[in-house]
Amino acid sequence: MENQKASHPDPVAQFRAKKSIWTPANGISFLRMLLVIPAVYFLAQKEYTLAATTFAIAYATDLLDGFIARKTNDVSEYGKIIDPLADKVFVGAVVIAMMVLGLVPVWFVAIILARDVVILLAGIWAGRKFKTVLPSNYPGKGAVLAISLTLFLTVLGVSHEVLVFLQGLSVLLMAISLIVYGRRLFRLIRAVD
Repeated sequence: MENQKASHPDPVAQFRAKKSIWTPANGISFLRMLLVIPAVYFLAQKEYTLAATTFAIAYATDLLDGFIARKTNDVSEYGKIIDPLADKVFVGAVVIAMMVLGLVPVWFVAIILARDVVILLAGIWAGRKFKTVLPSNYPGKGAVLAISLTLFLTVLGVSHEVLVFLQGLSVLLMAISLIVYGRRLFRLIRAVD
């Protein structure tokens, strides 16, 4: 029986992590969620320089939490939920506020929110099926960077042409990340079943 288990390794094992919630990296992710409050407030007050500064700090926390988790070997199942959730909460609230203020087009906000809902639902389903949270992928991280840069430069008032390019790049990277995530999910389903 042991030989049979050894010849058929668990395909999900590579994605499993510690169960700890109270880690420095998770604390930084929680901070990013809280940063949505000043970000939306500064947008509402049309304090765009302060809003841009808050965006930059939020993005820095996104880089920092992952770096700390990997460097201290403290990647956790909860962290794999909290980190992308913090991104989705921050970006979702900010793009909705910016749409209300007429700073970004409705189609751009709709694509961002639709992608986030698809990934969230797929993540919940995968978590139940595989008993682990699948980590984000590099195209997804690239999409977050492109979206963040788009929002940052929008509030700083860069040219329309630059913003259209960045919005297109963001959409392209979001599509690629969805494809990569979907392919990984289907490969796992086949491997487990």
